Amino acid sequence: LYTNNKIRAVQILNSMKKYVTDMEQVKGLGFCVGVDHAIYMAKVFNEAGIPAIALYGQSNDEERREAKVRLTNGEIKLIFVVDLYNEGVDIPAVNTILFLRPTESLTVFLQQLGRGLRLAEGKECLTVLDFIGQAHQEYNFQEKFRALIGHAKHSVQHYVEQGFSSLPRGSFIQLEKQARDYILRNLKQTATNRRSLVQKLKYFAADTG
Repeated sequence: LYTNNKIRAVQILNSMKKYVTDMEQVKGLGFCVGVDHAIYMAKVFNEAGIPAIALYGQSNDEERREAKVRLTNGEIKLIFVVDLYNEGVDIPAVNTILFLRPTESLTVFLQQLGRGLRLAEGKECLTVLDFIGQAHQEYNFQEKFRALIGHAKHSVQHYVEQGFSSLPRGSFIQLEKQARDYILRNLKQTATNRRSLVQKLKYFAADTG
């Protein structure tokens, strides 16, 4: 689905150019589904004139140290990774995160997001682009958005429909129209179980008040 998918790769490139203020300043990590995917994405970006490399579990310590230095000093713009950088790796300069693989683990999701949340001199913001929502119909948008917005008085569906007004200062979530419509359909079609009923009851009064 992901490897050698030129249409998807071009979409990712175009989205970066749309949302990243200055491509020359990008210092990013792209989380991939497998080794072939990481190698392919690095190839596509290099062909587009954006220096990138692939790094994965079999890469030795020297390759990892060199990649960190090259990313930090701007020699390369992106590292496409597999099974690395979820935790225990510190590259404060990272200012762009690309989610290119689905994960049902909220812990892994937050670890990957956290790779870009360190402060660094000259780093103004973190840009996160998520391309994995349509991976499968059962993808859990509910938990991912709840983790991002934290404690709030409304349901996730309310914020997707009305805008994310309760984010921490300086944070911003933008959903393209097609993505917003897809997410809303996903949320509404989520299987009704005890847990979802409890959540709906919890936020019903606030949403209709």
